[in-house]
Amino acid sequence: MKAELPKLRSRLEAIPIRRGKELYIALRDLEGLTTETLVLSPQAYFIISLMDGSNSLVDIQAAYMRRFGDILFREKVDDLVKHLDTHLFLENESSRGRMQQLVNEFRSNPSRHPFHAGISYDADPIKLRSQLYAFFAPENGGPGEPEPADPAREIVGLMAPHIDLRSGGPCFAYAYKALLEASPISTCVILGTGHEPLPHHFALSRKDFETPLGLLSADNDFIDGLASRCNLDLFADEFAHRREHTIEFQTLFLKLLLPNVRIVPILCSFGVEEIEKRVDAIGELAESLKETLDSYQEPVCLLSSVDLAHIGPRYGDQFRPHAGTIRENRDADHQLLEIMATADAESFASILVRQRNSRRICGLPPLFVMLKALEGSVEGELLRYDHTEVDGEGSFVTFASMAFYKRSP
Repeated sequence: MKAELPKLRSRLEAIPIRRGKELYIALRDLEGLTTETLVLSPQAYFIISLMDGSNSLVDIQAAYMRRFGDILFREKVDDLVKHLDTHLFLENESSRGRMQQLVNEFRSNPSRHPFHAGISYDADPIKLRSQLYAFFAPENGGPGEPEPADPAREIVGLMAPHIDLRSGGPCFAYAYKALLEASPISTCVILGTGHEPLPHHFALSRKDFETPLGLLSADNDFIDGLASRCNLDLFADEFAHRREHTIEFQTLFLKLLLPNVRIVPILCSFGVEEIEKRVDAIGELAESLKETLDSYQEPVCLLSSVDLAHIGPRYGDQFRPHAGTIRENRDADHQLLEIMATADAESFASILVRQRNSRRICGLPPLFVMLKALEGSVEGELLRYDHTEVDGEGSFVTFASMAFYKRSP
């Protein structure tokens, strides 16, 4: 970046927020180079929106004058650029150097650190155990304690949310209660929603996952089998695991309830466009996963870590949701869940393709892969459905838990 041509990094997220009657924009880093969140006025956000590497500071001053009719002093622009640079929001040598440092650190560690411990959940193991167990309590909306396992019920697939634990904890609990009540598993293939684009659509990791409750080991035998059957470079985007929460949240419950289970962590990231174009990588991974499952000698469960609809101003809608909006999306979700229960991957995908995924089902990639891998062999059972508001504008997220049991011959 030239000093006179500032350029924002591409992987930043702008979220509108209100403080009283005033509108602001919260700018945060999606890649984790910094934990700083910048809260900007609309005027300041207009300034930085022009920082695309092609506008000089003089250009920005002129655009500001045209937009607001006020003089934008050079000192103010310089201060904003300096602040952005200090916190690594700009595309330059400092941010690239920090990124390379993080990549090197991640690659050199044999295990994946719990990125969100102390932020999204308690880092203290005693407090975390108490927090997780509390989600099962009926008085907190939970399903109650698990019944003794039924060896005759073979669970081969599970859908659990990845919403903030404080909002969706009981829904997590419904999923894991079903897992504990079925025949035991030795390996859990966690299909996480990759919230960042993955050039290769999938990111597999051999790393063990650390949790405040202890280490959860990777199943390298299963990973080797999957990698040998698949021609994709499944490890090229492994760094995406560093800060993605969708697998991390599931490891907490697994370590608490099934401490000896092994995991196969796979992030999935693609959209309806890739499904519509029949991108080879999607079908190849799903088929390779199915073949590995069929040949593996130990009991395995696929676990999709997903949320459903994302509705409201926070997600780009121009309207404020109301009770009717929630009902409409609940009905649409249940239609989708009914199809999922039959493990009909193509019908599931066709609905989202036809709608261009306008409701922003962020669990599309792992759900499609899981349904393809289990197609024709399972029956799904909806365990819990819920939603939570995420801001003062009525924006909300829907989510559910579902168990997939092996169909009787």
